[in-house]
Amino acid sequence: MMSQDNRLLPLPAGDRALERPLSDVAQPKSYGASVIEPTNLREYLFVVLKRKWLILSLMLVVTSLVTIQMFRQPSIYEAKTEIQIDQKTKSVLETKEIVINAQSDPTYWATQLKLLENPALARQVVLTLDLQNNPAFFGGQSQTSLFDSLRRLFSRGKKPTPPPVANGALPVVTESELNEQQLTPEEMAHLEPYEDTVAANLTVEPEVGTSLVLLKYKHPEPELAKKIVNTMADVFVKNNLDRETKGSTNAADLLAKQIADLQLRIQREQEERLNYAKNHNLPTDINNSPDANLEAKRLATYSSQLLEAENVRKEAQARYQAAASATDPNSIPEVRDDQRIQKLRETLDRLEQKRAELLVIYTPEWPDVKKVDEQIKPIKDALDKAPREIVASLKSKYEATVSRENSLREAYSHQTGVTSAQSAAQIELSVLMQKLETDQQSYNMLLQRERELQITKNDRPNNVRVTDYGKIPREPSGPPRLRNIAIAFLLSLLAGIGLAFLLDYLDDTLKTVDDVDRYIHLPALALIPATRNSAERLRLKGRGVSDGGQETTALALIDDARSPIAESYRHLRTSLLLSSAGQPPKSILVTSSQPSEGKTTTAVNTAVMLAQTGAEVVIIDCDLRRPRLHAHFGISNARGVTNYLSGESSIDDLLQPYDKLPNLKLLPSGPVPPNPAELLGSDEMRKLLAHLGERGRFAHIVIDSPPAISFTDASILSTLVDGVMLVVHGGRSSRAVVRRAKQQLMDVGAHIFGVVLNNVKLESQDYYYYAGYYSSYYSDAEDDGAPDPGAGASAGAGRQS
Repeated sequence: MMSQDNRLLPLPAGDRALERPLSDVAQPKSYGASVIEPTNLREYLFVVLKRKWLILSLMLVVTSLVTIQMFRQPSIYEAKTEIQIDQKTKSVLETKEIVINAQSDPTYWATQLKLLENPALARQVVLTLDLQNNPAFFGGQSQTSLFDSLRRLFSRGKKPTPPPVANGALPVVTESELNEQQLTPEEMAHLEPYEDTVAANLTVEPEVGTSLVLLKYKHPEPELAKKIVNTMADVFVKNNLDRETKGSTNAADLLAKQIADLQLRIQREQEERLNYAKNHNLPTDINNSPDANLEAKRLATYSSQLLEAENVRKEAQARYQAAASATDPNSIPEVRDDQRIQKLRETLDRLEQKRAELLVIYTPEWPDVKKVDEQIKPIKDALDKAPREIVASLKSKYEATVSRENSLREAYSHQTGVTSAQSAAQIELSVLMQKLETDQQSYNMLLQRERELQITKNDRPNNVRVTDYGKIPREPSGPPRLRNIAIAFLLSLLAGIGLAFLLDYLDDTLKTVDDVDRYIHLPALALIPATRNSAERLRLKGRGVSDGGQETTALALIDDARSPIAESYRHLRTSLLLSSAGQPPKSILVTSSQPSEGKTTTAVNTAVMLAQTGAEVVIIDCDLRRPRLHAHFGISNARGVTNYLSGESSIDDLLQPYDKLPNLKLLPSGPVPPNPAELLGSDEMRKLLAHLGERGRFAHIVIDSPPAISFTDASILSTLVDGVMLVVHGGRSSRAVVRRAKQQLMDVGAHIFGVVLNNVKLESQDYYYYAGYYSSYYSDAEDDGAPDPGAGASAGAGRQS
């Protein structure tokens, strides 16, 4: 073995290239024929597949939330009404010589469209339909439950078809009447939400090239949407007529205005009557309804039942008091009339007569006489007890009648209050109906007068009219549930893919051989796949001992010669034997950048694989802080390296054999010392390695050491060996940490053979098909009768060494 005494001395100028700054380390560098391939579509696909569950979870959560929100929103129905707005009739200016026709007003059309969006128009609609007292106006716009939304979806949003309503004769609240009402600020504030809602849901669409305007209104209730849009058109037509006839003294115009005002009043009174009847649970027509006097009939029934109960109670009370005050119970009429008592008396008379006949012949002590006496006694007792039972029965009947009377009295009192309240409500409803009937009669009278006037004089036509009243929409127009769900699905898919690429970009761990070449600038000696039974491996590793003499995790990894793990360690053995020019390395240090990266497992399996070639191998546990070698081989750790370094024992006394491989020797760490770094850097440690390697005693010396970042032990030992194997946990070790460990070893002049990428998941993008190809190859080999590949690999490695 070459001398290592100058490893801790400053390097010559020619060797200063090993001491590269971290900025140089970050520059990409290729080893041999290694070329960094450009990113292709397959790598992007594997990034998506690697985090497919994250993407699917995000898609499921976002799409589900949007779906729930969409189906919680009520369906929106759109009702449409079409009106026609013509230019005003041209006025004529006539002089003695010429006639001048006035030109059309170019701003008239734009003015009419703005008037359709006027808040005062919305206020008139609210008051006309009495929307401030209609709970369905705002109630239908609240979010419904998911069950109701799904039920509405599967029923295609169909609503019960209401009875047809005549269009074209809807009375409205006029502007003049609205000004006459003089609404208070509180009333205006109360109406403001209703006005804003009506204005927000109204759409005015003029049809290009025509004088037609389409009014659209959206609401969750299709019938209410139709009523509002039709009322909006009627109010606008009426307002235009009012403006045209304002200030006119013509009797026909005045009459038309009065009819319109009366129509408004009738419409409002109808809405008030309907709302009042609904709020007080009354029939809309109390005069013709058979249930109008139901509460009064019920009160009369309770009254008759109460009178009857009082009579029954008085009769029962009289009977009971007469029976209770009687001195002779037998004088009570109920006792005298009782059939049972009469039968008992007849039986008693018959027995007493029989007894008297016997006493004529016999004495009272005669058995027959005594037998008759015994028969007479219970009958007398029953006769004595019967009157009391009858009195008690009369008392029970009396108490029952009292209870029934009290119950009926309470029901009568309650019904009296209900009947009084309904009577008051019926009176108020009757007043409203009477007022409505009066206005309807007045309306019919004015309408008849208007017809009479039209016979003699043509009425001036209104230039704004309704051409097509809206109908109840059958299908909802919104919200676009399926479109929003599809958009949410696509956006969540894109967001999930973007998040997957972001996480992949932020992941700075070493996962592939290319990562080792690209970021660490060291050759990758081997790739060790992760075990499938990781939970069991960690359990055994945590215990540190074997169960029932069985080998622990590190050795169990290569029990199956055909397993991917065993094949990976054979590949590591081959790479290690070829890592040095001229001859294979003799002393090999196995370390890692941080704990729990598998360096001890790698050292153990490397030593076993080297020993399988037939060479003499010794493995030394120089992890004097947390020794694990003895636990993997199931040997004692009472004596070991620390005993030799302390001068207590010779090397031959400390070496322990391994039964399965006679050419493999074990040197445990021994007792944990208080100063591990000083012992490992001493001359005794150098002498130990020289003694083990002299005269070909051991062809290979494998040394297990603590992590390089955490302690200086690995840096010290790296100056005493031929080379260092750096074990990196695939997918967990950070690039920066591994670069720091590499730089720390190179700063002391260590020769690094390369990196062992340990515990790599074969499902990753670079090794996805590795396990499948390997198992398929061995399966074909078994079918062809091929020999065990482990033996061949071992033999080949032995020839190389």
